[in-house]
Amino acid sequence: MQSLLPSIVIFGSARPVTCAVMDYAYRLAGAVNALRPGFVAIRTIEPERPTAFVGAIAEALRQDRIVHLQLPIEGWGNSVVPGSVLMAARLMTRKGRIAITLHEWASLNRLRYLSMVPDILACDGFVFVSPQQREGFQKTPLVGEAKKRAAPVIPIGPNIMPARIDPERVAMERVKVRGSGVGEAEIVIGYFGVLYASKRPDVLLRTIQALHQRGVKARLLICGDFLWDKPRDRDAFLALASELGVADWLDFRGRIDDEGELMATLSAADVFLLPFTDGISTRRGSFQAVSQLPIPLVSTEPERQDEFALAPALKAKIDNPATVLCPVDAAPERFAEAVLAAHARKAEAIGIDLTRLWDEAALAHLTFYDGLKAHAREAGRGISAAR
Repeated sequence: MQSLLPSIVIFGSARPVTCAVMDYAYRLAGAVNALRPGFVAIRTIEPERPTAFVGAIAEALRQDRIVHLQLPIEGWGNSVVPGSVLMAARLMTRKGRIAITLHEWASLNRLRYLSMVPDILACDGFVFVSPQQREGFQKTPLVGEAKKRAAPVIPIGPNIMPARIDPERVAMERVKVRGSGVGEAEIVIGYFGVLYASKRPDVLLRTIQALHQRGVKARLLICGDFLWDKPRDRDAFLALASELGVADWLDFRGRIDDEGELMATLSAADVFLLPFTDGISTRRGSFQAVSQLPIPLVSTEPERQDEFALAPALKAKIDNPATVLCPVDAAPERFAEAVLAAHARKAEAIGIDLTRLWDEAALAHLTFYDGLKAHAREAGRGISAAR
């Protein structure tokens, strides 16, 4: 029976909330299993059950499997339990290997960083989804130089991959979102993704206000929602929309689970606005999703010039004339100018095909997993020889 068990177990959250990291985990498992059927399994346990969480990880390690944790996961909220379960399980057995994909590192707040220290110390190998995050990791004293050097950057693939977008549905959405009469919008600004501080939801509203102050009747279309463990954030956002006088120009759709409906709705936008505080990067699933549509894009400049060196398709979207990047600290008025500039080049906007990214990610992960197993075998032989 041992041979029938999956070699890799990815642990995560089953909480039914918007969580791009878990969407990624399922896509990754599917891509890897397409190459090696049954190689990866996903196990979901919430931190409210710490004993079961640690026990499940220890059991997988005792079976000499690789335990792979994705950090941080929005579904776990502010719980510190996931940041220490790997260490707790490692103390129970020396078998198996531990891997972590750090979706964030350089941009982690201090409390989140401290909560993850035990798991970082217990880990045998790391994966990053962006050069920007890996660069920050190279400075940590928590991990030896060999592990830091060995940590690969494996760009994510898009969590949203529509097979076909219904043009009639798009036309209906355009009529719906634009409105009519005195409330008819001249330009629709689209946003996709989870809303939290680093996505700067206030800048979205202030940019709409800045456009109206220029005499441009702009509407903000949002497909996404706030974090489940911060219920007051949505109310504060809606209150700010009223305070700025743009509440009637806000079309808040929330999370849309059906991919066809989501992409048809997003296709009704004239320009996308993604004002990331840490710059646009390969790790942003929201950017990947909208980049597949031939719609202009406004975002913030990447922190690294080589951020998209491993993802030429995404670089093509960044370099397109209908993509305008602003400084991270740009004022809403600057974003408003960028929106108009991008919209003026709408005829040149491109949508890019990202279907190959998951195949590439799967192959890169198989190489990573095989390397961890080979290292474990070498370590085992070393222990035997010492005895």
